[in-house]
Amino acid sequence: MNIPEFSVSEFSRSIKNVVEDAFGYVRITGEISGFKCATSGHLYFNLKDDKAVLSAVCFRNAASLINFEIGDGLQICASGRVTTFEGRSNYQIIVEKVEIAGVGAILAMIEKRRQKFLAEGLFDEIHKKKLPFFPRIIGVITSPTGAVIEDIKHRIEARCPTNLLIYPALMQGEKSAAEVISGIKFFNNLKKDRPEILIIARGGGSFEDLLSFSDENLVREVFKSEIPIISAIGHETDTSLIDYVSDLRAPTPTAAAELATPVLSDLKMQLNFLSDRLNFLPRNFLKENFFHLEKIKRYIADPATILARIAERFTQVSQKFNFSTENILSEKSYKLQNLQISTNLLLQKIYGEKRALDFSDQSLHSLVKTRVKENKISLENLTKTLQSNHYREILKRGFALVKNEKGDLISSIEEVKLKKEIMLEMSDGEVKLTSSN
Repeated sequence: MNIPEFSVSEFSRSIKNVVEDAFGYVRITGEISGFKCATSGHLYFNLKDDKAVLSAVCFRNAASLINFEIGDGLQICASGRVTTFEGRSNYQIIVEKVEIAGVGAILAMIEKRRQKFLAEGLFDEIHKKKLPFFPRIIGVITSPTGAVIEDIKHRIEARCPTNLLIYPALMQGEKSAAEVISGIKFFNNLKKDRPEILIIARGGGSFEDLLSFSDENLVREVFKSEIPIISAIGHETDTSLIDYVSDLRAPTPTAAAELATPVLSDLKMQLNFLSDRLNFLPRNFLKENFFHLEKIKRYIADPATILARIAERFTQVSQKFNFSTENILSEKSYKLQNLQISTNLLLQKIYGEKRALDFSDQSLHSLVKTRVKENKISLENLTKTLQSNHYREILKRGFALVKNEKGDLISSIEEVKLKKEIMLEMSDGEVKLTSSN
């Protein structure tokens, strides 16, 4: 038999050459399983479908270009080179580029990422920064060519001309998120002429074109920005994750320019109004206060006149006081003179009053004694009368009290007929009788 003979290593090397020459650079779609991220930055995982499993490795340099969260269960399209490992006779794909396979898988990944940011509080209203009313400098991160930047320029020029700083960046593709991140860092690190508002803007596009604006690193950089950010990505119906984390979302780039600036004509009108009020208020204030001063002056007299009136009033009061004092002293002196009587006349008056008092005392004593005696006799007579009129005294004369069995008095013959037993109370006791009706 003319069959070629190989050593194990020779055969493995031959297989390696055949596989690599036959397939070279390929694109393979499958679901990630067994995902591991090494400390070196290399990614190890399997690509599988319902019938087979393929080992895959993505080295650090290629892994750093992946702008979405990768893990088990994600459907991807991996591009790279197929190679074999001679020592164990197995093969794998060395992945150089990773893309999400299918819109459904992309949407699921974005929703999962959104829920994670929501749980971390990146979208909370408390973190939203207030936009300045009149920004001196506005920073714009967008493509340097195209309609977007021109629309923003024209709109700001029409509303309120101000300084624009433009950071050119790719607004779609793999490098888009990294360049927008660089723009945010650039503006935040400026020491001089630092913008007061940042606008991240791009026009409409496909779902895949706007995917980089849901990049995790970009979302976190927008959250960290010290400068307020307005996101203006796509059209009004387009939504990316930086719309949730930015301080304000604009439906279009033109709307972002309107949100960032006031209207100059409105400001001029407001300034004119305030200027008129500033001119009117001082004049009106002075006019009103001058009028009040004139009214007050009517009630304010000359100090010399006031003092003269006080002195005149004091003189009048002093004269009146002196006159009243003299009259009072004269009157009191006259009364004292009339009160001067002899001591003998006063004693005679006292003795006479004492005698009258003694006589009155004796008369009162005699009158009280007589009245008491008379009242005592009257009381004795009343007592005798009451005793003689007591019902028991009347019973002694031959009368009797007729009672029923309860002791109540019977006052008619009809009541006697109705009772079977009656009681007769006489002067010396009671007796029970039976009625014969």
